[in-house]
Amino acid sequence: MKSGDNKNPSVTTTEKLLQAEVPLSTADPEAGKPILQEASNYFLVLNNLKVQEGGQALLEQRHMKVDVELKDLGVHQSQIRFKIKEMPIHGFLRLNVSPEQEMEKAFTLLDLGQGKVCKKEVPLYLQGHVSYVFNIVVIPVNDPPNLKLPKGNLLLMFENSKKRLTPNIIHVSDPDTDSLSLSFSVLGNFSSDAGFLENTNHPGRAINGFTYGDLRDGNILYVHRGHRNSRILLRASDGELVSNTVVLRVMAVPWDFAVANRTGVVVRQGGMVLITQSSLLVDVNGEGPEVDTRYAITHPPRYGQIQWQGSSGEWKQTSTFSQHSVDWGQVQYCSTFKELQVENVTDHFKFKVNIEGKSSEELMFLVMVQWLKFTLLKNVPLEISKINRHVLNSDHLQAVTEGVEVAETELHFKLLTPPKKGKLLLGTKFLKTNSVFSQQNVTDSKISYEPQGRPREYSQDTFRFLMVAEHIESKDYTFRINFKADKRGIIVTNRGLFVKEGEEKLITKLELLAQTSDNQTFQYKITKSPQHGKLKLTRSSDSLGSHDSITTFTDQDILGEWLMYVHDDSETQCDEFLLMASTAGPGQEGVVRDFDTEHLSTEIKVTISVELKNNEKPVHVVDKVFHVMQNGQRLLTLANLCYHDPDADFDDGQLLCTRRGILNGDLVQASDPTQKLYQFRQEDLREGRVLFRHQGADSARFVLFVTDSVHYTSSLLEVSVSDPYVRIANNTGLLVQRGKDSSLTTTNLSVTTNQDVRTDHEIKFHILRPAKHGRVLVNSSGPGSFSLHDLKQGRVSYRHDGSGSFDVFNLTVKVKDTYLEVGVYVQVDSESHQHHTQILHSKTLVVEEGKPVKLSRGRLQAGHEDDIPSEAMFIVRTPPMHGYLRRSLPEEGSLGTDEKSPLIFTQQDIDDGYIHYVQTTPDQQQDRFLLDVMNGFQAVSRLEILVDIVPKWIPLEVQNFTVQEGGSKALPEDYFKIPSKHFEGLDCEFVLLKPPKHGYVENTHFPRVKLMKFTRKQVENELISYVHDDSEELLDNFTIFANSSELGKQSLPQTLFVTVESVNDEAPVITANKILQVP
Repeated sequence: MKSGDNKNPSVTTTEKLLQAEVPLSTADPEAGKPILQEASNYFLVLNNLKVQEGGQALLEQRHMKVDVELKDLGVHQSQIRFKIKEMPIHGFLRLNVSPEQEMEKAFTLLDLGQGKVCKKEVPLYLQGHVSYVFNIVVIPVNDPPNLKLPKGNLLLMFENSKKRLTPNIIHVSDPDTDSLSLSFSVLGNFSSDAGFLENTNHPGRAINGFTYGDLRDGNILYVHRGHRNSRILLRASDGELVSNTVVLRVMAVPWDFAVANRTGVVVRQGGMVLITQSSLLVDVNGEGPEVDTRYAITHPPRYGQIQWQGSSGEWKQTSTFSQHSVDWGQVQYCSTFKELQVENVTDHFKFKVNIEGKSSEELMFLVMVQWLKFTLLKNVPLEISKINRHVLNSDHLQAVTEGVEVAETELHFKLLTPPKKGKLLLGTKFLKTNSVFSQQNVTDSKISYEPQGRPREYSQDTFRFLMVAEHIESKDYTFRINFKADKRGIIVTNRGLFVKEGEEKLITKLELLAQTSDNQTFQYKITKSPQHGKLKLTRSSDSLGSHDSITTFTDQDILGEWLMYVHDDSETQCDEFLLMASTAGPGQEGVVRDFDTEHLSTEIKVTISVELKNNEKPVHVVDKVFHVMQNGQRLLTLANLCYHDPDADFDDGQLLCTRRGILNGDLVQASDPTQKLYQFRQEDLREGRVLFRHQGADSARFVLFVTDSVHYTSSLLEVSVSDPYVRIANNTGLLVQRGKDSSLTTTNLSVTTNQDVRTDHEIKFHILRPAKHGRVLVNSSGPGSFSLHDLKQGRVSYRHDGSGSFDVFNLTVKVKDTYLEVGVYVQVDSESHQHHTQILHSKTLVVEEGKPVKLSRGRLQAGHEDDIPSEAMFIVRTPPMHGYLRRSLPEEGSLGTDEKSPLIFTQQDIDDGYIHYVQTTPDQQQDRFLLDVMNGFQAVSRLEILVDIVPKWIPLEVQNFTVQEGGSKALPEDYFKIPSKHFEGLDCEFVLLKPPKHGYVENTHFPRVKLMKFTRKQVENELISYVHDDSEELLDNFTIFANSSELGKQSLPQTLFVTVESVNDEAPVITANKILQVP
C-alpha cells in the first residue's frame, strides 16, 4: 500500500479504518490469500483529508486512488466498495449514497467520482476484504471566548454594600486559550451614581477591566452607591478575538442588621481571652455581607480592658474595633483587677454597632470572671523543745486557690513581719520583711525555723504573712511557734554545718552542743561517720587516739574549738553523721565512759550542707567521627559530640561551644540554614538546632572550645564525608521462650546513617523474608514494616509458634533512597527446661592498653566439664565500648563482627583460643560487654564480662608546694602519687627531666648533693627534700617522670611548681648619696 503523508507537525491527525471489498471468484479463497496480502500493499493509495477545525471538506478520488488499471481488469468503479469499520471520533462522514449503503456505512469508488463501467473477471488478489487506515488532518482555528452568566443576569446585593464577583457569577470558557490569559472589559459608562467595580488591591478606585486571575482570586468587587438598579456590560478577550457581550443587571435591596452572636466570654482573674466570631457576630439580612462593621464601646468594662492587637503584635487598649479584627483574633478582654472579690461579680461592657452609617441600640457584652480565692488549709503551730533547727513543711502550712488553678510553684507567701525569737530560712537564705517563698518550698521542706536561744520556759514566737498568686494578694495571717522547755532533759544545739567544697569547718558550740540544766559533761560517740568527709581534732594532745577520722570526742573539744569537719572535695551537696551524746556526770571531763551504763543520752543527727565550687573543667564523654554524605547536611547531636561537667550543680546543657573555621563545610541553624553558627550551647545539640552542611574536602577536622564560663577545654571534631549509607550498629539477635513473645528493641537491633534524618520515623524496616516458626508483630498486629521509633518505644515483638529451636527473619532497612538487608536470628529456649546454664568461670579480663587478650576456659566457661563445648553458644548482646571482640582462625586470619548477623561463638572457640578482646580506645580504665549464653535448652541472659585495662603510661600525679626563702622542704609521698591498683607497691624511680633553677633536690643522708633521680622507697622514708638557693626569686619548678625497669613503663613528664616565701634578710643599700645644694 502507498500513502501520501502530511509532514506538517502543527495539524491534528485522526486515523480511521476502512475496509475495501471486491467481488469474489468461484476459485478456492484460501489459495489466493498469500497473493491477496502481497498485492493489496500497492492496490490502494490514500492521501490525507485536510479540514479546518469546525469545518467540512469533500472526500474525493484524489484522497483514495486505485493504483491499478481497473479497465484492464474488467472491474467497474461501483464494484470497488469501501465499508467504514470505525467512524471518526472528532467529526462525522456524511454519505450522499443510497439508503442501503448509508445503513451499511459504505460507499463505492464511483461515489467518489464518475468513470466507465466495464466488467471482467476479477483477479484473485482483488477478491475478499482488506482493511486500511484513513487519516483526517484537523487544522486548528482560534475560537473566540464564550462568556455566560451561570446564575442568571441578575445580581442581587445590599444597598451601599460590596459584592464579590466570582467565576460562579461570570463564567468564561475558551478551549484553545489558558484561562489565566483571558481578560474582561467593561463596556460603556455605567452610572457612577449607582456604583462601580474595584480591585481589592486598590480599594476605592473604579476600574473598567480586570483579568480572569483577579476574578478567580476574589479580588473584584462591585461597590454599590446610590441608585438601586444599574447594569454592567462585559466582554472577554483572549488577546486576538473577543467574546459575546453579556449584560449583568444589578439590583440593590434594602437591608438591616442584627447581632447574631453575643454569648460573652469566660476569663480567669488576671488572664486574657480572645473575643471571637463565636461570641460576637453581626448578620445583615441573615448573611455576612462584605460591609465595614464596627463596634463602638460606650461603657468600658469595670474590671478589665478591651484590647486590640496592631501590626506590631502589641496589645493596646481600644474603644472601637471592627468585625474583621474579631474574625482575625485581634480583639481580647484583659483582666486587670488585682484585688480579692468576696462575691462572683460579673464584668461587662456596652457597645453600639455601626455599619455604613447605621447604628444599633446600645448592647451589653458579658464577661464571666473566674475570681481567684485563697484558702489556708493548714496553719498548724510549730512545736519546738530543742535549740536545733526545725523544718516547717506542708503539715504546718498549706494554702490552695479556688476559681483559678495555681501551681504550688506559683503560689507564694510574702513575709510581712519576721519572727523575733528566731530566724526563718529558705535553705540557707535568711528571710526578711517582704521576702517571698512558695508553697512548693514548703512542700519540699526547704523552709525552716532556727531559734536564737535555748528555751527556758514556755513561750511563743510569731510571724505574719499573706498569700500572693497572679499578682493578687490575700488578707494577713499569723503563724505561731510554740517553745516547750524541758529542764530535766537534754538541751541540744544542732544547727547543722555549712562548708565549701573541699574545705574545712570548725564545729563550735553555736553549731553543736549537748547540755543539761545542771551542767553535766557530755561524751560524744560517732555511730555513723560522714560519707564525704571526716571529723578530726586539731589539739596537740592525742590521748584519745589519732587526730583524723576520730570516733569519740568531748564537750571540751567543742568548747575549745578543736573539733573540725573536713570535706573530701567530692561533688556532693550534703553529708551527715550520727552521734550518741551521753552524760559523764558532773565535773567528769575527758573520760570515755561505758555508754551502756549512761542514765541520760540522746542521738543527734548532724546535717552538713556543702557549697559546691566550679572547680572542674568539662570532660569529653562522646568523641566520635561525624559522618555526613557528599555535599549533604546532617544534624549534629549529642550522639556525635557530648561533654560533661563533673560539677554536680552544673547543667551540662549550658556548656557553651565555640567553633573555629571549618575547611569542608559550615555549622548553621537547623531552623534557618542561612544563619551560620559560631557559638551554641550543648542543649542546642540535644534539641536538634545545629546543622552541619558539607562543602569541600572529604575529610577535615575543626577545633571546638567548650566552657562552663570558668574553665575551658578544647577538642577536634573530625568530619568524614562519603556516599549515603545505612549500616548496622547493633544486631544481637533474640532469645525467646518456646511459644512466647520476645520484644525487639534497639538493644537488639539498631542502625546508623550519614544522611539527614530528623526523626526516627524516617528509618523504616520492611520484612523481606518472614520467620518460619513465628511472626513479627507491631502493637500485637502483623504489618509488614515498622520504624526505628517503634523499636525505641518497644512496640515490635517476635511471637514464637511453638515449633523449631532456631529461627531467622530478614529485614530491609530503608533510609531515604538507601537500602540495607539484615538478618535477625532467634534462639528458642524450651519452656520445659527453665533451669539456667551453670557458669563455672566468669573472671575479669586484664588487658594492656592498646593490646589484645585471649578469652580462655579459665576466664569464661559455660556448663559442666563433661558438656560438649561446641553446644555452648555465646551471643554478644552488648559489644564492648572501648574495644572489640575478634575471632581469629588459623586458616582465616583475623575476622571482625559481621554487620549482617550478631557475633556468635562457642565454648569450643574459647577452648581453642580463637576469641580475643582487642582494646582500642586510649586513656580508659575499664570496659564491659554482655553475653547471652545458650547450652541446649538452658540459657543465661545478660552475663556481664568486665575488662580491667592496664594503663600504657604510669599515672603519675604531683602536687605543688611552698618553701621559705633559703629553706628546705621534705617531699612526702603525697607529692608523687600513682593512683592505680596495677602499680601498688611498684618500686619505681623518679628521674629529673628538668632540674630546679633556683634550688636542688637532695637526699637528707647526703646533704648538698644534687640528685637527678631518686626512688619511690626513698620518698616513702621521707629522705628526699627540695633546698632553695636563698636567691630572691619567688618561683621555681622542676619536671620529673616515673620509670619502672621491671615493667618497662614510664609516666608522662609532670612539673612541680614551687612558691617561695620571701624573708626580709637583706640590709638596706644606699643607691643615691649626692650633696644637696641649697641656694
